Amino acid sequence: MLTALGELREIFLQDDGLSGRITCPSGLVPAPGQFLLAGRPGSDDPLPVPVFKAADSAGGFLAAAPLPETWLPGTTLHLRGPLGRGFSLPKTCSRLALVSLSAAPARLLALLPQALAQNASVVLVSGFIPADLPAAVEVQSLADLPEVQKWSDFLAADLPRESLPGLRELLGLSPEMPPPTGQALVYVPMPCGGLAECGVCAVNVKRGWKLACKDGPVFDLSDF
Repeated sequence: MLTALGELREIFLQDDGLSGRITCPSGLVPAPGQFLLAGRPGSDDPLPVPVFKAADSAGGFLAAAPLPETWLPGTTLHLRGPLGRGFSLPKTCSRLALVSLSAAPARLLALLPQALAQNASVVLVSGFIPADLPAAVEVQSLADLPEVQKWSDFLAADLPRESLPGLRELLGLSPEMPPPTGQALVYVPMPCGGLAECGVCAVNVKRGWKLACKDGPVFDLSDF
């Protein structure tokens, strides 16, 4: 884990808020599903915020929305990370399903370079379709999710914590059926980044409670 200063060089208005291009040392660029804690040095911001990668960018990375509206181009950021457990896309994956139950799928799109490099077929299930989505990525609606999960050999999901109780039903799974092979990024507030174990990011799994900031934010689907 590193701490260093970075800079928000550009901002972009997305469906779910502001995203931006952040420059930082290469060792601070988070892997897909990992995050940085970011804040403005000397500001009166109450807490740092988790920042996820949507794509690589020269000298840093493209940060997924939502970023704080008070952050402007040229803002200096104090960065700590990378933190948490990210996605582990198998090298043998040939049929990847990206399933976003969050406002937009940007945090999942960080998996595309690896998936396309290994010639995997990719289906995106989301209510928001990025304008610059590669033509190789097929788009399906949420109603198609049960069939998509049967087709995939790995399913990567992004969902808010409150969506967990209905996840199995959305996937078309009966109570006795095992979940598909895959992982889910559970999006929750993570204000302490594991320093204080404050419990704000606690996620209820089959074996009890886990902290998204330390045990996640990416969990195996078998945990649910």
